Amino acid sequence: MRRIPIGVKLTVMILPLVVFLVFITLRSLPQFNITTIKVVAVNGKEKVPSSLKEHLATFVGRSLFELNFNHLERELESYPTIASLELKRTLPSSLVATVSLVESPALVQTNDGKETYLVAENTLVRLPGEDIDAWKKEVVTILVPPSYAQMLRVYGLDRSFHQVMELANSLGEKTTLITSIKYDNNSSNSFGKMVLEISSLNAQIWVREPVGTAQIQAAVALAQQDQKDTLSFLSSEDKRYDLYREGLVRR
Repeated sequence: MRRIPIGVKLTVMILPLVVFLVFITLRSLPQFNITTIKVVAVNGKEKVPSSLKEHLATFVGRSLFELNFNHLERELESYPTIASLELKRTLPSSLVATVSLVESPALVQTNDGKETYLVAENTLVRLPGEDIDAWKKEVVTILVPPSYAQMLRVYGLDRSFHQVMELANSLGEKTTLITSIKYDNNSSNSFGKMVLEISSLNAQIWVREPVGTAQIQAAVALAQQDQKDTLSFLSSEDKRYDLYREGLVRR
């Protein structure tokens, strides 16, 4: 058996101590105290949770070498709207957090205004109040009764709601016309009722069954044309349109 040289043994024994002493020294040097924290968002700077920024701000003044990055990354990734997060040191005194946010097609808000959720894959996650406005600028908002929101939370998104989100997002630039999108479904055996309120046109479009994106876009275009033709903006009453697979019915 080959003998290990005494010098190698000493190196193996002393090296951990040296590393520990260097680490302790670095932690004690004020040059490495955090003065700047930068948050880099991979997909939407405005949607970075305010609570995350506030939490990161508490690290100002602490040493870059004092923080346990692995532990902190796991802790911060627990935020419901964060898909992944990576922390890096930028010497001498900066901390950089690179954040990847969840991809979401819609917000779900109860029509009593008490709860707002973000659609994350097939579930709803509660969105803190301070983060709602930023997400509203980026994704469509669908208003639902509290009981239906609770059902979606417990059982996951049903097929009808996926269809509603698809239709809402198919409106494209026409979403700027929509005052609100409401949906209610008290039966698992039917599509339910999707209502597009367009205050500027004094119109409501009631979608009563799954339709194609071209149909719903055409319905909005028709409501626009009706306003031009009949000067409906002078009226205080809303026009109602019921949209079915086979066509559109004016009420």
